[in-house]
Amino acid sequence: GILKADLTIEFRGVQPVPPVVSLRSGDCFGLVRVESHLRDEFINPSAKLTAWRTPLRPKSEGTIKPLGERDVLPWNEKKIYQLLLTYEFNQDEKGSFTPLAPTLQNVLYESIYESQLMLVYDGEKKFLGSVDAYPGSISAAKGTVVIKMQIRHDDQKMLEKLKDMTIWIERKLDKEISLSAYSTREDLLTGRRAMKKRMLRKGRHASVFFSEPLASKVPSSCKPGDVVVGTSSYCSGEASLPGDGKRPGGFPLLYTVGPKMDKPAPDDTIVEPKDERTSGERINDAVCDLRVEQLGKLTSEEKESGEFETLYNDLEKEYPKHIPLLLANLKYLDSLKPREENLPRIVEAANKVLAEISEDELALHFGKKLDKEDAEKVKKNKEMEKLKSALTEALARKAFAYSEMTTDDAAENFAGTLGALKGWVDIDSNGKYAGLAITRDRRAGKNGLALKRVNKLLSKVNGKDTGGVRPLSRSDLLHERLEIFRELGYDALVRRDQANKVVASPLDYKLF
Repeated sequence: GILKADLTIEFRGVQPVPPVVSLRSGDCFGLVRVESHLRDEFINPSAKLTAWRTPLRPKSEGTIKPLGERDVLPWNEKKIYQLLLTYEFNQDEKGSFTPLAPTLQNVLYESIYESQLMLVYDGEKKFLGSVDAYPGSISAAKGTVVIKMQIRHDDQKMLEKLKDMTIWIERKLDKEISLSAYSTREDLLTGRRAMKKRMLRKGRHASVFFSEPLASKVPSSCKPGDVVVGTSSYCSGEASLPGDGKRPGGFPLLYTVGPKMDKPAPDDTIVEPKDERTSGERINDAVCDLRVEQLGKLTSEEKESGEFETLYNDLEKEYPKHIPLLLANLKYLDSLKPREENLPRIVEAANKVLAEISEDELALHFGKKLDKEDAEKVKKNKEMEKLKSALTEALARKAFAYSEMTTDDAAENFAGTLGALKGWVDIDSNGKYAGLAITRDRRAGKNGLALKRVNKLLSKVNGKDTGGVRPLSRSDLLHERLEIFRELGYDALVRRDQANKVVASPLDYKLF
């Protein structure tokens, strides 16, 4: 039947002013005044930082263009336009992130824009996920991440406003950062008497000073301008009360990351030795370096017209033993196509570089420990490092050339060159020489070892190549694995990789 009941509703809680704590690097503290308007309350302020956000600008100004004939408003046949924006950032390690577009998200039917959609890819155009009005997290491997964003509206002027719109990338912190709370500024600066649980009488207020987080606690990946976010809470949350006894989710807390302190380089304390060259010699050396530098900057059209070889021949007459010049010629020949016709010339150019470098002198130098307090020895070490770099590059390019030759002595020459290179670098652990290590293993019939090497590189490479004189992209590595499977007769794995390559390394991005 009908039942009458008397209910009593009692409100409680405190009000922080301001409700959002915004700290900047160098502020030292954030001040909040906590007020109790309803009743006596126990307060025990606390704060923590849980995530960090990085701002992203588009790689270039967005483009606006009309959509298809069917993309019109049915009641007035007004054409709909789209704004396309592209963002890119580097994922330092495998993990998840959330793309945020505060201007447009968290509204749906009441949004003044028709729609917005983010499509997220890795550096090889592999689709990772999508985000719309309500953002969610996306997982990505280490490497490059590309975000394509589409915004739609029937008025081009509304889209013009967003052509350089900033978005944010939010990641969770591996470990939350707790901020201490103090009753006075003096207590905060001295680090004494952190604020503890206390009674706040009705109609009274209390000051709360939240300390700035230590620079050592902020993730090393955070850059100046990034924002670390979290929450603050003020009520103590009595165990006798139903629920938490305080505001669920707390109040917003923001900390803007500032610049990092530069660490002194090991060479900063070294006094450069006096340059013993005459002014004429310094000028001639500078002119030579500049001419070689500009030679390497010739455009593809200029190189194809034969301009490189003409200029190189003139420079070689003036500087026949200049190693950077000889190395520039080696790089040029190594880039010519078809390669098969130029392999002997590549080997000859590499030999010219090697002839100007004394391996015995290099070995003698690097066999001794460097005295960093001796300026002359430090200067000589820099020169020797350049020679070593030129030596290893020439040997690597020479080895690649021999690996593609079909002459009777090509295999023997490849093994000999590779052996000389191994005397200076560890090609098994250095990804820059992965192409040579894989070629060596396959030539020796060690396809299992080559496959293991390729799979290890695939787990690391995402949007970037392996580097070195013959960089391998993810697509190159997938092709290499496919060839190994074919050689081993693993037909099922060949078919699987051929099908997966379309997804793992597509030719273009998905359509909106």
